[in-house]
Amino acid sequence: MAGFSIHPLLPSLKTKVTAIHQHDDRLYVGLANGSLQIYSCETSSGDELPNVGFLKTHALGRRQIDQIGVLGESKQLIVLSDTVVTLYSLPDLPKKGSIVLNQARSAHCFANTVYTTSKGKKADSDAKNAVRELLVVGCRKKVVVYGVGKEGLKEGWELNLPHSPRNIIFPSPPSSTLPETIHLLFTPQTSVLLHINPSSSANRLNVSDIATAPPPPSTSSSLTTEEGGTTGITMGMGALTGLGGYVGLGAKSSAPVGTRTVGGEVLLARDDLGAFLSSEGNYTRTESLQWPGPPDALAFANPYIYSVVPVIPSSSTSTSSAVLVPTVHIHLAPTLALRQALSLPAPSTGGLAVSHLANTKDAIPSSIPAENMSPAIKMLIVSNPTDRHLLQSEGSSIWALRSSDIAEEVDQLVKEGRVGDAIGLVEAVGQNGLSSSRRLPHLKTLQAVTQIAKGEYQSAMETFLIFNVNPALVLSLFPAETISGRLHVPQDRWMELFSAVEGAKLEPNISPEKEEGVAKGLLKSVAGLGGLTKKGSVTGLREMANDTASIKSVKSVDKDGEKEKVPIMKDEDPVPPRAALEALMYFLSDRRQKLAGAISTHPLPEQSSFPPLSSLSAEEQHNLPSFPFTELSPEQLLRVAQVIYTGLIKVYLVARPVLVGSLCRIENWCDVEEVEELLKAQKKFGDLIDLYQGKKMHSKALKMLHELAKDEEDKLDRYPPTIRYLQKLGPTELELILESSKWIFEEDPKMGLQIFTADEPEVESLPRSEVMRFLEKTNEEACIGYLEHVINSLGEEGPDYHDKLAELYHSRVKSEEVSEKRQEAYGTLLEFLEKSKQYRPYRLISKLAAEEMPEARAILLGRMGKHEEALKIYVYRLKDYTAAETYCIRVYPSNPDIFLTLLKIYLRPSSISTSTKFNEKEKPEPLLEPALSLVSKHSTSLPASPVLDLLPPLVPIQDVHQFFMRTLRDSHTKKNESKVLKSLIKGRKEELDRMLLGLETKRVRVTDQRICPQCHKRLGQSAIAVHAPRGEVTHLHCKDSFSSKLAKLRG
Repeated sequence: MAGFSIHPLLPSLKTKVTAIHQHDDRLYVGLANGSLQIYSCETSSGDELPNVGFLKTHALGRRQIDQIGVLGESKQLIVLSDTVVTLYSLPDLPKKGSIVLNQARSAHCFANTVYTTSKGKKADSDAKNAVRELLVVGCRKKVVVYGVGKEGLKEGWELNLPHSPRNIIFPSPPSSTLPETIHLLFTPQTSVLLHINPSSSANRLNVSDIATAPPPPSTSSSLTTEEGGTTGITMGMGALTGLGGYVGLGAKSSAPVGTRTVGGEVLLARDDLGAFLSSEGNYTRTESLQWPGPPDALAFANPYIYSVVPVIPSSSTSTSSAVLVPTVHIHLAPTLALRQALSLPAPSTGGLAVSHLANTKDAIPSSIPAENMSPAIKMLIVSNPTDRHLLQSEGSSIWALRSSDIAEEVDQLVKEGRVGDAIGLVEAVGQNGLSSSRRLPHLKTLQAVTQIAKGEYQSAMETFLIFNVNPALVLSLFPAETISGRLHVPQDRWMELFSAVEGAKLEPNISPEKEEGVAKGLLKSVAGLGGLTKKGSVTGLREMANDTASIKSVKSVDKDGEKEKVPIMKDEDPVPPRAALEALMYFLSDRRQKLAGAISTHPLPEQSSFPPLSSLSAEEQHNLPSFPFTELSPEQLLRVAQVIYTGLIKVYLVARPVLVGSLCRIENWCDVEEVEELLKAQKKFGDLIDLYQGKKMHSKALKMLHELAKDEEDKLDRYPPTIRYLQKLGPTELELILESSKWIFEEDPKMGLQIFTADEPEVESLPRSEVMRFLEKTNEEACIGYLEHVINSLGEEGPDYHDKLAELYHSRVKSEEVSEKRQEAYGTLLEFLEKSKQYRPYRLISKLAAEEMPEARAILLGRMGKHEEALKIYVYRLKDYTAAETYCIRVYPSNPDIFLTLLKIYLRPSSISTSTKFNEKEKPEPLLEPALSLVSKHSTSLPASPVLDLLPPLVPIQDVHQFFMRTLRDSHTKKNESKVLKSLIKGRKEELDRMLLGLETKRVRVTDQRICPQCHKRLGQSAIAVHAPRGEVTHLHCKDSFSSKLAKLRG
């Protein structure tokens, strides 16, 4: 893969290099003979390697130079040689002007850093910051701290220590404040924290111990890579005693190594483990960095950790003659994943030893994002041949370690299936300068996809929610048979679906051979390396290798002391695991809630105005934008809503069928065609009908109800579902209601009538005329029942309905053959004709034959105002005198002469005008007895004079005695009432005249000093009002208020 590479920068220097340091465009190289070589080091655009040119050699002494540094502010070069620290002025390095730090004699190491401080205690915003430097020298059992400025070195602060510092690490890079803590490393296993407190005159320096607990366990990913993993055993300097020819950094003992990282964190090598500690001395991470063996050198350049570990090649046949090959291990700092292991070219004879691993100026982060992303020389490596003759003839070599392009590295990590490492990389270097496909939102979305493949469903859904991932993409990850349908995408195309770089994998490919590589190398070399493992046995060595090299592909959790595998979703499984379903429900429910909020501010368009979701291809649904709902267009928001609700129903069908009904009954935007077959398969017919109803797909719902009704034998189960559904449709679906109700009327008209007579607003709003015409054609009895309901219960007064009901009653009477039922039907007709006032009698009377239904004819003639003919039917045809009198009583309020007309029919039948023709034999005779009964019962309703004229002369006075008594009494009563009323009116008039006279005599006096009792202002010349009965005077505009006040006071 294209990544890091090692290039020769200064090969075969013919002398041994013991120290190296780059500052700005100068490269300082310290030699074993005490000389210092200076090179120019300029980076030219387009060249992979900087242009290095020899400038000058300075003979500073006779002993080898152990360490080099630069004080930038004072422009001085720091040189450690023969345990003495000397400062030389740059750029000429004159010996006369050199400063020997006598206070720091017996020095082993030093370190310096830069910080800034404001000038003055009350510096304003324009005040410049003063740059300072701190120089810390580790001496024999003490440490000396110097402050450095432009004016030079200040007096050092000393602190005695129990051991001699061999390495010094500042936890933070150059900063704006004085470093408060510094790590002092004594041995690979021991170190302390040096605390600096300049404000204290007595205790400016003190030390504290760091965490003594064992380092956290290591991560297996720090030992293996996708490509080029280590395949041999490695041992650090001084660790091997049986291998000849190896010359390390310290033949006497191993020097402690460490480096700072970011955020005040340092990495210290503890044998083969790298422990991360804070500036307080506590572990900052839950896992440590694992090396195959103790590293010889360690450095950091964001975002990578560089380490040099000697390796015995696996191709070596004998460990006794094995030659160590220094290997540069490059780990990604945020995740500790081993990105690459590079071996230095082996010399012709013997091996190589790396003495120095130094940062270049390009290792410091730039303020220009593009420079941080592009490839650059990050490290300088100094190698020495282990063969003494070769070292004398060729000397040391300086190598340049070139980093890879960050953008390409992100793509490569995604390709390898290490999305988590890609996220760590981007978080470390920042997103500026990266394309959208390499930024954190996209990478974290890809990580969520890989989590789905690993069984980490809930974490993945949380990520999808954070980044508003299109629900169609999420559903595509689930099985087609039960959840995703047409949206389904196989696992091998998941990363492509989410727009990952071409060739991206869901997880790293770790073959069994690579998993066993470390163990094989260890076991192969164990014969000559007894006692190298902590367990001290071949078995222990094998276990160690397996523990560190294997990568587990199945996530597991500890439950009751046993390892239980988390179910992984597979393409061939029709039903996903329960955990996956729960996570998907959580995702869709959250999307549904957010969707409701978006709809409240941006109402959705009608679904009917767009093609159904099922008409869209899977690709079109996948291409819906992954934006917040409030940023979507109305059509996009509708499509997303359809995807969410369709997916919810499918998930509920599998995981929680009991919730399907509630979702189908409320307003939803699911696509019916996507879910109806699934609902039918699980026999969720009721829920499907509710869904049809909500989607206004009433025809489908009614068709299904009809099919379901065929399987029911009990009519209480057969008809009510369809009836209730039809009752809820309303007038807009009248044609469908009428058509779908036919089969019910054909089987059970009484049950079918409930469709149009229910106490529901939708039923009452149906157009009654159309319903009436439909029922008349379908079933006349049902039509009668409907008309009775709308007239008697709903108070319908339209004459058409009353006429139609009368006609149907008439038709029913004529059609009945059984006398009892016929008589009952006839009675119903007569009762309706008497009660109803809205029908038009002429329409029904035209349908009656001459001799047919005389009672009905009489009622109809009476409604037409033909009272004589109606009474004639009662008297002569029906001979029902009581009915005739009842008829007169009913008509009397509107026709006071009706009783006289009946009396004439009784006594003078020949004088009554009638259209009825009588034969000679049927000529009516006067009916004296019913006439006298009428006169005696209703004497007050008959005028006296016409009655006397009609009565026969020979009628006994006894028969009409009651008539005369009631007539005379009634006449006398009326006269007396008239006199009494006249007197009362006269008395009332006189009373009112007296009251008026009394009021006219009353006066009120209004002077200039009179005050209105309401507003308490003078009346003056304003309009006034006088209040009875006491004569209070107020302004006219105060009249109403004062009147109300008086009314309250009086009760």
